Amino acid sequence: MIKTVPNHRGFVLVHPERGVYVGRTQDFTFWSKLDAAGRDAVATFESEAMARVHVAAWDSVQHGHGMESEFSCYPVTVDVPGGWASVAALRAAGLDEHLGELFHPGWGNASGNC
Repeated sequence: MIKTVPNHRGFVLVHPERGVYVGRTQDFTFWSKLDAAGRDAVATFESEAMARVHVAAWDSVQHGHGMESEFSCYPVTVDVPGGWASVAALRAAGLDEHLGELFHPGWGNASGNC
């Protein structure tokens, strides 16, 4: 993840069904269309290559599931301290269709209500 001052360029990972990569803990990976973990910003990477290295390190990819080809990288402005990109930065990069829960916390509500 980028560790620079805000308003630099970074890259975010996007998966067609999962949305924007939000971040990861030791046990879970968070995505804007699945579970944004209550975040209002997403992790960024210094380069597309660094993002791909991050994906390649995941166990499921290492075991030959071929997921690495399903991801795209998009440049965004890093506008939150600590190397994060806000919803506004994602929108400015044209990623509205991938925002999911970042757009509205009730986006994936099973009952269909926000």
